[in-house]
Amino acid sequence: MDTTQQILDEARKLGKLIKEQDAAKKLDQAIEALKGDQDAQRVLNDYNRLAAQIAEKEQANKPIEVEEKYQMQELHKSVIMNKVLQDFQVAQMDYADLMRKVDEAMSGGIAPGAGGSADGKKNSSGETSGGDESPIIQ
Repeated sequence: MDTTQQILDEARKLGKLIKEQDAAKKLDQAIEALKGDQDAQRVLNDYNRLAAQIAEKEQANKPIEVEEKYQMQELHKSVIMNKVLQDFQVAQMDYADLMRKVDEAMSGGIAPGAGGSADGKKNSSGETSGGDESPIIQ
């Protein structure tokens, strides 16, 4: 049986492998580009701040003003039109997809009652196991 130290050593190896993946490298590059672009940072911060304010109003069942909606549209356009932010968003999505795949691969070996696989193969009871289904609730 693996010890905690062995698990941590393997996790460090996995971290190094992930860091060498294109998705991780591109995300690092996109973050550096964003750090170097004050305009992109301002637009993104303004967009996130207004989105949070609007979400708070929605949660409190308060009306969202026309001006806020217009401002949100304008900020959204600015975010979409900014090349640095476009590259950052694509890099984030690619990295998140890689992390999802890693999580799925790791979860396959530790899920309670896991008898099948997430790739559609039959489990011990002859049922097909899908990647999004819980092995417990079927």
